[in-house]
Amino acid sequence: MTPNLIQPTISPFAPVYQSDLTKTIGVLQQLQVLCAGQYDASLADVIQVVRDMQHDFGEDSRLENVIQALVGQHLGQQIVTRRLAHQLHHVEVMEV
Repeated sequence: MTPNLIQPTISPFAPVYQSDLTKTIGVLQQLQVLCAGQYDASLADVIQVVRDMQHDFGEDSRLENVIQALVGQHLGQQIVTRRLAHQLHHVEVMEV
């Protein structure tokens, strides 16, 4: 009996990489786009970001765990921002 294998869902927006070289190019391009708004990023900048994450999360942390932790932080920030906006709106309505 063969196991029922499920193919992972691939986003239609996700780039398709044909080789390790094109995968590396894609990763570097994504990093460049993420950093481009602030300055012309260098490999040293990327290395520093990775070192900071290693310091914060541990050298052997799995990427998925780091991503989930960062997503959780982001959601927490959004909740705080929305609560503050709601409180500000409530105060403005009461003053009118």
